[in-house]
Amino acid sequence: MTIPLSMQVANFGETRDRLKALLGGRKPLSKFLSKSLFLIGLGTGMDLNPDNNPFASLFPPKDNKSQVQRLMELLGTTITTMHGMGARKFGIINVGLIGCTPSVQSSSGHTGDGPCDDDMNRLAAEFNSALRTLLSDLPSKLHHFRYSVADFYGFSNATFMSPPASGFANTNSACCPGLCAPNPYFGQPCSNRVEYWFWDDGYTTEQAAKLAAAAFYSGKRFAMPVNFKRLITMKR
Repeated sequence: MTIPLSMQVANFGETRDRLKALLGGRKPLSKFLSKSLFLIGLGTGMDLNPDNNPFASLFPPKDNKSQVQRLMELLGTTITTMHGMGARKFGIINVGLIGCTPSVQSSSGHTGDGPCDDDMNRLAAEFNSALRTLLSDLPSKLHHFRYSVADFYGFSNATFMSPPASGFANTNSACCPGLCAPNPYFGQPCSNRVEYWFWDDGYTTEQAAKLAAAAFYSGKRFAMPVNFKRLITMKR
């Protein structure tokens, strides 16, 4: 089950109320939240893929805005709301090479080993560019707002350029394709999963996630304007 972002923010509000009582009031709560890291992962880019968004065809928008513009408005509103609730430090993972996922390749008529969908990757790049603009504008509007953008798009691209350098033998197809389960009627996972980038048709393996997390936390190349480690240690 996918929990909508609005519901996740509402859940944060409930947790915030409990923390306020637990910590002894508004002042210690504000101090606690100002030191916390709020992670927003956009890496799968499901909302950009029409095949993963059936409501778009059932209830078409009545404005002339692009999907990227609508998502930016939603994200900007969400961050502003969370900031009003006390959040100050945001780690945001951008959208990766969604045109290279096995699910998108399949819907484009390619096999798991086929070429990436360039149109979907361009859409992801457009989203990421808009994300950078959005975040660079927020510090002038939100008091003590701090952020780091984890460049999952760039990290994925660098890995795909030379998979063996990162220990991968396969960055095209899924280790566990289709309805993967420990059942003879479904697909079986590959035996060398640490050599695969994709676990299933849309998500990475644990190994890929570990390497990306390390790059975003303490690396200097794929997190901007600072990495997550530096963001966490920043004072108000």
